[in-house]
Amino acid sequence: MIYFFISTTVVLLIICLLLARVLNKQEARFVKEREKIKNSSKFRSSAVNWGKSIEHFVPFMDKFPVPVEDVHFLGQPVDLIAYTDTNNKSKCTIHLIEVKSGNAFLSSKQKNIKKAI
Repeated sequence: MIYFFISTTVVLLIICLLLARVLNKQEARFVKEREKIKNSSKFRSSAVNWGKSIEHFVPFMDKFPVPVEDVHFLGQPVDLIAYTDTNNKSKCTIHLIEVKSGNAFLSSKQKNIKKAI
């Protein structure tokens, strides 16, 4: 009877040790994956912030087609509004400008505005 108790105890101890080992590996994977997600999130956040800052300077770029004095920053949901030919009643036009870079895409609100125009 004591032999059975000791062997059962040893088997349970081995199972507990194996489970602890598996849990430690899972925890290490979890910590590594969480760190990856955290770094990815920081990168995307900094890219968004950089993009929002750059939007203010786009009208000052050499190849921007509208004079800076005829451009106004809105921010959301449309970045810029620009006017051309403001001295001519029949040719005066309004431009709604959305600044995008890289793999950025229009939000659903921006798509609705584009469709409405």
